[in-house]
Amino acid sequence: MFLSKQFKKMKKTFFLLTFLIYLNALSQIKLTISNETIENGYKILAENKEFCPVSVKIDITLKNLTSTNGNNKVFVIPAQTKNFEITKLQIIKPNNEYGFSTQTLSNYGDHFLTKFDDYAYSLPFKKGESYKVDQGYNGNFSHQNESSLDFTMPIGTEILASRGGIVIKVVKKNNINCAEKKCAEYNNYVLIYHNDGTFAKYIHLKKDGIIVKEGDSLNENDLIGYSGNVGWSNGPHLHFMTYFQRMDKIETIKTQFKINDGKELVFLKEKSVYLKNY
Repeated sequence: MFLSKQFKKMKKTFFLLTFLIYLNALSQIKLTISNETIENGYKILAENKEFCPVSVKIDITLKNLTSTNGNNKVFVIPAQTKNFEITKLQIIKPNNEYGFSTQTLSNYGDHFLTKFDDYAYSLPFKKGESYKVDQGYNGNFSHQNESSLDFTMPIGTEILASRGGIVIKVVKKNNINCAEKKCAEYNNYVLIYHNDGTFAKYIHLKKDGIIVKEGDSLNENDLIGYSGNVGWSNGPHLHFMTYFQRMDKIETIKTQFKINDGKELVFLKEKSVYLKNY
C-alpha cells in the first residue's frame, strides 16, 4: 500500500486543504478527499468514483484542533458517492497556531465485512466442457495459505462469470509470463464485485483477451474474456479466487460450485476434472 501524507501550519489564517488521491499497491483508487470551510474549522469530505465501496484509514495528527470522529479510524465510503463526511476538524483556541498532518491508506471493499452468501458458483467455462483443477485450495506451487483454484485449459478458452456482479478492474495489456512470483506484476485479470461484498478475480487472461470494461454489470455465465498464460504462470490456465478485501490484505474464501447437470454442489478438489453440463 502507498501512504499519503500532508501537513499544514496555520497562523490565524484561512486554510484550504488540497485534495488527496489515494493509491493501493497495484493501481490508483479513484478516491479523493477534500475539505469545506465551516464555522471554527473544516469538514473533511470524500468522493468515491469506484463501482464498489472503498475503505480508507486516516491517521490525523492535530495541533490546536479536535476531530469529531476520531484521529485514527477506518471509514467505508460507498460506491459512486460524493461529499461523504469523514470528520470535522474544529479549532480549539482560535488565536493560537493550529495545523494537522494526515497519513492515509485505502483499498477496495468494506474492511469490516465478515459474512458472505452461501452462493452456488457456476464453473467459469462453457456448457459441455470439462477441465482439471490442477492446483486447489492451499496448493503447493502458489496457493499456500490461499483458497484459490487453477483450471488447466488451452489458451483462448472462453471464460464465463461464475457469479454476477460489477466489473471493478480490468488489466489486459500484458504478454509476459514466468513461473516465479516476480511475474505476478504482469498478470492480466478481471476483478468483479458481488452484491454480498465479496470479490472474484479471474487471472492470467490472454493479452487483449478481455471483452468487459470497468463498470459493466454482469450476469452469471456472461462471457468475460479468454484464458491465457500471462503473469505468474507455469502453463496455460485460469486462476480463480473469491475473497474479502481488507485494508492491507485479502482473505480468500472457499466456495461451492455446481458441477455436472448443476444439481450437485461440491468444493472442488485438486487434480479432479469437472464437467459443466448446464
